[in-house]
Amino acid sequence: MSDGDHSKVGKFYRGSTVFITGATGFLGQVLLEKILRSLDVAKVYVMIRAKRNSTGAERLHRILEGALFDKVRQDPPGSKELRSKVIPVEVDLSSDGDLVEGDIKSRLLEEVDVVFNLLASISFNEPLDCAMRTNVVYSDRLLEFVSQMKRLKVVVHVSTFYSNCDKNMIEERIYDDIGFGGYANIINIVSNMSDSEVRSMEPHVIKRFPNTYTFSKKCAEVMVREKYGSLPIGIFRPPIVTSTYQEPITGWINNFNGPSGLVVMLSEGLYSAAFLDTRKRPFIVPVDYCVNALLMCAIDIVEQRSLAPIIPVYNYTNPDRIFTWDKICARFCEGLPPGKRVLAYCLTATITRNPVRYAICKTIMRIEGLFLDFIRQLRGQKPAMSQIFERMISQSDVLKFFTFREWTMRNDNIQRLWRQEVSREDAETFPFDLTQVDWDAYYRSFIPGVVKYAIQPRKEKEQKSNVDKGKWEGKQCTLYAIWSILFFSLLKLVKYFIGR
Repeated sequence: MSDGDHSKVGKFYRGSTVFITGATGFLGQVLLEKILRSLDVAKVYVMIRAKRNSTGAERLHRILEGALFDKVRQDPPGSKELRSKVIPVEVDLSSDGDLVEGDIKSRLLEEVDVVFNLLASISFNEPLDCAMRTNVVYSDRLLEFVSQMKRLKVVVHVSTFYSNCDKNMIEERIYDDIGFGGYANIINIVSNMSDSEVRSMEPHVIKRFPNTYTFSKKCAEVMVREKYGSLPIGIFRPPIVTSTYQEPITGWINNFNGPSGLVVMLSEGLYSAAFLDTRKRPFIVPVDYCVNALLMCAIDIVEQRSLAPIIPVYNYTNPDRIFTWDKICARFCEGLPPGKRVLAYCLTATITRNPVRYAICKTIMRIEGLFLDFIRQLRGQKPAMSQIFERMISQSDVLKFFTFREWTMRNDNIQRLWRQEVSREDAETFPFDLTQVDWDAYYRSFIPGVVKYAIQPRKEKEQKSNVDKGKWEGKQCTLYAIWSILFFSLLKLVKYFIGR
């Protein structure tokens, strides 16, 4: 635990009460784990909603029992003490009443020092009214509540680097060119429309934005500046956030968003295709470095707001990005087991920026899904592979805007933090300098992490017995090889006729 006399980070957070919204999400869970393991805080209040017949406390318990928190649980007495600091706060953001009620409300208002607002809906395909409600209206309600906290030192509002992806150059400032009379007017208009009217209006409102998520996050930034600029608040913008680099375990990831969703079939030895421009260089950051940067930025916000009234913005991006999608995908494949790696190089992996070729690849993946579902039904299992392939195809289509573009940016605030003199303890405990990451090693560990922490837990729920598992895996390898050869032959045949 970072609590030494030379640790600036340890001193800042020592004895603090932290409030985290969005702690059940990918970034939020890693932030919670890091705080529990490395900081001597007094309490951590976690805003969490009841969901799927589970209370907030039950959901929090399941999170704390996950593999991500293994290090926190290694010392039973210490684990009990640390976990007793985590207090769930159930809220109903959609109600018209108080955000929080009863004793917990007064405790929050009296005790909280540091707020990390990670509240967001990351669904790219949500209707405009839903995206604006979650990412703008709910954040507005939350910040209104936070503004009443008596001991408040800092608020970090987590946005996204792509909140201004309609621009080629993205600086560390808030852009307010929303149009349509501003975010408040847009919310008022769409709240009185039918679903079909909202859908027909969306393209005219979001314009050059690829989806309602990025547009609504831009609106949220403007809302923060217009309504809560007097708070000690700053805006943190991460780009594509993927698996852990080093802490607390290498390669941890619990979802299939972004690149992890595109490598699922590849990791299983199945044929898969990715639609992207291999020449483009994306902004990708490991989630553990992202969390360390969040913790550092909170300290810097306090210092910067004491000097100037401007809300500081942090583009957490790597200015030295040297990896194109082509190199990243090659490193992904290097992380596969030898047999599947050979299959990927020779048969099962297609990466293309040609829309005609990708359309053919989608058809092949759909045929593959139907075949595998037929096999599953023969084994008495529910068909699921077609649905998984469709989800992967849909995700690839959604990500096309980002995998076919490059952005330039300014991140002076982040680079200033990288250059500042820190103690050896802070440098070792809270590394966040992206220029120091071994990207080769990171990308090689990506697929093993997806398999171990995202795919395998889901597979274990479905498997009936270890005996059946062993028998089926042998048959699977044979089927994968046969169908991969057939798919490869089909691709060659189509290419031959297109060439002619």
